[in-house]
Amino acid sequence: MDSNNQLQNIVLHFRRIMESHQKHLEHFCDHGVQLEGWLKGEFLCFLEDYKSTGRMVNFDREVRFGGSKRKIDFCLEIPGAILSSYVWIELKHWLIGFQKGYKLNPIFYFTDPSSVGIKPDVDKLMSIKEGDRYLLILCNANPGTEEWLRGVTKFNDKFTNSRIESLTNPAEFPRSYFLGLLRVLGYASG
Repeated sequence: MDSNNQLQNIVLHFRRIMESHQKHLEHFCDHGVQLEGWLKGEFLCFLEDYKSTGRMVNFDREVRFGGSKRKIDFCLEIPGAILSSYVWIELKHWLIGFQKGYKLNPIFYFTDPSSVGIKPDVDKLMSIKEGDRYLLILCNANPGTEEWLRGVTKFNDKFTNSRIESLTNPAEFPRSYFLGLLRVLGYASG
């Protein structure tokens, strides 16, 4: 099974955790908050349980790479046919809606070049030469398929040295949230 299928399977299983926290997700949206630390904690506990099933060899968090001080949220070692493969994941938690009177939507996050948007995370992931790279984004509320895909397209159009591909569809999730899995394609030159 390739890493895209593996990650889609992981998202499918992690979705069960999110479903069990439906009220949390609704309250996050109602109060206009993004709690990335909470998301990382939930994902860490999920990965520990997932590893115990044998579908993952190991994982680590806050992993340094390439001799730099930069870190990636998670690195998973996934069993393969011959060798294990490494999968790098950055997590994000996006509020879709209003926060203190300001409207937040996928296009804002996809096209903002600052730390609020995904561009710095994509660049960091692109500098990793081994393994596959992904962003897993919890959106509260579900942005809808059209808005999500328009954001992906805008990112790819605006940042031509980067490329992302959406592997999940908002239409398959409830109104209160969406787990957006993005594959980061290509590598940074140099």
